[in-house]
Amino acid sequence: MGRLDGKTAIITGAGQGLGLAIAELFAKEGAKVVGTGRHVDKVEKAFAKILAEHPDYQMAAMQHDVASKEEWEKIAKDTAEKYGSVDVVVNNAAIMAMKGILEASAEEFLNVYKTNCLAVMLGIQAVVPYMEKAGKGSIVNIDSIGGLTSGDADGGDSTYSASKGGTRALTKNAAIQLAAKNIRVNSVHPGGIMTEMLKSVYAATPALWDRVKETCPLPPHVSDPIDIAYGALFLASDESRSMTGSELVMDCGYMAH
Repeated sequence: MGRLDGKTAIITGAGQGLGLAIAELFAKEGAKVVGTGRHVDKVEKAFAKILAEHPDYQMAAMQHDVASKEEWEKIAKDTAEKYGSVDVVVNNAAIMAMKGILEASAEEFLNVYKTNCLAVMLGIQAVVPYMEKAGKGSIVNIDSIGGLTSGDADGGDSTYSASKGGTRALTKNAAIQLAAKNIRVNSVHPGGIMTEMLKSVYAATPALWDRVKETCPLPPHVSDPIDIAYGALFLASDESRSMTGSELVMDCGYMAH
């Protein structure tokens, strides 16, 4: 018996990295998964590889610009029509500009904000009617320790930090407003996530890896995508039914300093 049996989940940014790890884990735990992405072919290829090994999983890919109200409404409608409900949404899609406060342009700031924060609001607005009809729901916003502090936490990216701080506040606001509808809204705040690119960076720069081990003292020092996916699974499941407006920090001890 899976931890998400009978639930339908929408996961944004599901074509790679953390979004793909969440999609695969949710499907393994019994959810009917709709993975979305701006480049839907990327999501389709990733899902096809998983389904080739696990044909019993229920996974579908859909085209999606998360900053579009109309596309959010279509995703929610198409998901409900395909699988019968919308029970869980994981707002995972995010981008960075890698610009400091004195370098970032207004256009870059707004572009990052639209994907990382505005999209979360649009997603909530689109799915709440379906969750309200079902009598409950869980919205999981993938935030960042960059939404809690700065420095190493956000790499000096002022646009990213601001957008994630906004998503943190939005999560709490939505949690209060939707509690009476039995719709829970929580955030996950990862630290570094180990990707192949990051592995190569650390291998080429041992001093940087030493810095990470100092600032994130708990081994493995940088989380794998599956580590964060398990946090999202907990918040999506009924195991966390008494949690809303909560911040799940998963950072190998960075915020403990």
